[in-house]
Amino acid sequence: MADQGSSSLASLTPETLATIAAFATAFAQQQNQPPPPPPPPVVPPFTSSGATSEFGGKSLPALFPSIESKIILDIVSHAFTPLDLPRLLSPLAARQDYTAPPSSAPSTEHTLALKHFPSFHALLRPLLKYFEVLSAFAASSGKPWVVFAITRSLSDYVSHLTELHKQYKWSAVDMKSGDYSGWARPDHNLLSRIVYMHPLPPPSSSPQSSIKAPSSKPKKTSSLLVEQQVCYDWNSGICKSSPCPSKRRHVCRTCEGDHPNSACPKKA
Repeated sequence: MADQGSSSLASLTPETLATIAAFATAFAQQQNQPPPPPPPPVVPPFTSSGATSEFGGKSLPALFPSIESKIILDIVSHAFTPLDLPRLLSPLAARQDYTAPPSSAPSTEHTLALKHFPSFHALLRPLLKYFEVLSAFAASSGKPWVVFAITRSLSDYVSHLTELHKQYKWSAVDMKSGDYSGWARPDHNLLSRIVYMHPLPPPSSSPQSSIKAPSSKPKKTSSLLVEQQVCYDWNSGICKSSPCPSKRRHVCRTCEGDHPNSACPKKA
């Protein structure tokens, strides 16, 4: 038997032996390699339910019959102001004329905002309706990524408002300047000026501790933040003294340059 095996190997050509050796080497390497990773999951195509078919092909006034056409036109043309939000839920408010106060009276506008939105939930309902109209208008463009950008910004904006509502007094969180651009990007300069100095009192087990807390910690925090804040009155042309009487920074609130916001080249 040994002679027959030796004679069989001797009869193989060098090319055949090289091929066998290559197969043996490849097989050994394959045995030492880890198994291939599983294929990525395949996302199935979106399947709409029968209930969504009732919205297809309808105009915005038909989709929102309770909202006046003029208000819808203001939304899609970006002429809608924050203090108009109650008109999305109340037909009576929609018929009332509203004249916005001048930019030189920010405290008046803040007072009106608190009158219309005395609580977080009073703002949330019409705000969601506003984004509903805006998303429907974006969907009519046939660009799904535009709708995704709006809905994602809505989620970030509402989440941010919710966190502020949990940590600070609502009178400081409520929208003051009426600028809803940049929904997904918090304006930390504006927050430091209006919101951060009005934290909710910490929970305490005794009345004595609840009385002492506001008199020590908030005052120290506000004095440290003033020099880091941007002077919004200077950006609006109200504060004309230099250095700032309130010790705030006279820089652009958009790019922090040495010019007011009205002259900023980066202003959208």
